[in-house]
Amino acid sequence: MSKLDDAVARLEQAVARLEKAAGRTDDGERSGRAALAAAKADYAALLATTDSVASRLDQAIGRLDRVLEA
Repeated sequence: MSKLDDAVARLEQAVARLEKAAGRTDDGERSGRAALAAAKADYAALLATTDSVASRLDQAIGRLDRVLEA
């Protein structure tokens, strides 16, 4: 093989490695976005639960106060 053939072969290999690496980056980014979306959904659900619990506790405390005042 000539030097030119060797250089072309190395260039093709390098391009193939770059394309493969770029594909992995896209997959990682997609999985990162999916994980972020799942975390945001979990956060929203937990926020709704804590709001509900806080409201119910406030109501229970109010009832206890009224019972103790009577």
